[in-house]
Amino acid sequence: MNTIIRSVLLALLVVSGPSQAQDSEFNLDALVNRVVAAYGGTALTEMRNVEIVEAYIGPNLGQSWAPELLDLSKNNFRFVHDIENGRAYFESYFKARGGIFPNMIIVNGDNAWTVNLQLGRYGEANSPDPYTFGGGTMRTTDTLLARQLHNARDQAEYLGPTRWMNRPHERVKIPFPLSPDLTLFIDAQTHLVTRMTRDNPQLGALDYVFGEHVVVDGLMAATRVYFSVAGDPNLIGTGRTVRFNRDLDAALFALPDGLEPEGERIDTSEMIVNRLAGNVYHIGQNGGYSIFVDTGEAVIGCGGYPDLTGRLAKFQELIGAHKRLAYQVVTHHHNDHLGGIDEALSMGATLVTVEDTVEPIRDISQLQPESGRFLTVNGRMTLGDGNGRVELYDVSTVHSRSNLLFYVPATRTLFMADHFGSPYAEGVPAANRNTVSMAEALEPLDLNYSRIVTAHNARVYTARDFERSVQSFRDFDCPDDRPLCSR
Repeated sequence: MNTIIRSVLLALLVVSGPSQAQDSEFNLDALVNRVVAAYGGTALTEMRNVEIVEAYIGPNLGQSWAPELLDLSKNNFRFVHDIENGRAYFESYFKARGGIFPNMIIVNGDNAWTVNLQLGRYGEANSPDPYTFGGGTMRTTDTLLARQLHNARDQAEYLGPTRWMNRPHERVKIPFPLSPDLTLFIDAQTHLVTRMTRDNPQLGALDYVFGEHVVVDGLMAATRVYFSVAGDPNLIGTGRTVRFNRDLDAALFALPDGLEPEGERIDTSEMIVNRLAGNVYHIGQNGGYSIFVDTGEAVIGCGGYPDLTGRLAKFQELIGAHKRLAYQVVTHHHNDHLGGIDEALSMGATLVTVEDTVEPIRDISQLQPESGRFLTVNGRMTLGDGNGRVELYDVSTVHSRSNLLFYVPATRTLFMADHFGSPYAEGVPAANRNTVSMAEALEPLDLNYSRIVTAHNARVYTARDFERSVQSFRDFDCPDDRPLCSR
C-alpha cells in the first residue's frame, strides 16, 4: 500500500470516536504529528526542495480602468526553493492593460540577483531570504504550511474546533516568516489543511482555500487554490503544478547569459527632497511621493500615498512656515493613491478630483466626507496664481479613464502618477503601454514642461527623458525559452 495512503488511513483510525475538541486538554502535539503523517511523514519533515508553478486570474481590485468596471489580470509564477543547498529561483509575469510585466529573482548562497528580462539587465536583490519574494507563493501551498506547522510546533497555539465546508476542523495559529501569524483549518478526519487565514493591517482578512488534494512525489498537496481579500475573490487558480525533492539543474540558479549590469539604484529608505523652486518641492520615501506648491496663503498638494502628513510637515519645515494644506489633488481612483485621503481631510483640505473618483474616495475614507469637501475638475482647472499657479488637466489613458495632471507653469514642472518612472539614478526609463498612451494624451495639451516628477519615484526627469522613453518603447514579447510567460 502506498505509504502516504497508509498514513492517512492510520490517522483516520486514530481520531475515530469523540472529537478531540471535546477533550479536557487538547493534545496539540498529537495533532501536529497526524498532520505530518497525512502529508508524507519524513518526506515532509526532511524536504530537500520544492517547485511550484501556478497560474491565476483575478480581479484587479481598486486598479480598474474605470471605477464601475472590474478588470481581470493574469498572474503566472514559478518558484523553486532548494532548501538543502540555500538556493531559490522566482519567475513571475503580471499581464494587465499596461502590458506584460516580467520579474525574476535568483538566489545562490549569499548571492541574490534581480533580472529584468525586458531590458536584459541584472542587479543585486535586496535580500537573499526566499521569504522576501517567495513567501506569498509558499502561503498558497498547503504542503509548506504543514511543514511550517511541524517546524514551529513549539510556537503553535490551538484556537479550538470549528466547522468548515460542513466538516469538523481544528484551528491552529502558527508564526510564518515575514508575515502576520497564520490560522490553519485542519480537517479533523483527514488532517489536511483545507483553509488558511491571516490578517493584513491595510487590506483586512486574507483567506486561502485549498482543495483537490493529490499525492505528488510521496507528499500530499492541493492542486486547487483560491485566495480572497476581505471576502472578495483576489486570485483564482487556473493551473497548478507542485513537485518535491526532484533533481534540480544547477544552471537554474545562475544568471542567464547575455545580461548587462544595471545602473545605480536610488536609495529611497530615507525621506527624499527635490527642490524644484523656492515654493515647489517634490518629497517622499520608498514608493510614495507628493508635490507641494506654496501659493503664499496656503499649500496645494498632489500625491496621496499614506504619510501625507509626514511629507507635508517636511515641506513646511523647508519653507519655514506652517501653512495649511488648502487643496489636495487626487490624480485618479486607484486605491493605492487614496491612502492619504483621511490625512488630507483631517487637515481641513478640499479634495480636488474628477467626478468619477468621488465615490471611490467615499468608499475608502473612514471620515465619510460631505459633498462640500470636494472640488471636481471638468476637463481642466486652475488653482492659485502667479508663481503659485497650478493647472490641472484630466486626460484618459490605457491606465485609467481619468488621470489628473498637475502642472506648475512658473517652474515648467509636470507631476503625474503611474505612467512613467525608474528606480535608477540615470538612464532612460523603460516605457510600457501606459507611458505611450500618456504621451498621446499629452500631445494636444501642448504644455511647456521641462521636468517631470512622479508619485512613485524619487528622481526628477527631464522632458527629454520622457521623449526618449516613449521612442524606445517595445512591447514585451514572451521569450521562446520562457513557457510560463505564454500561459
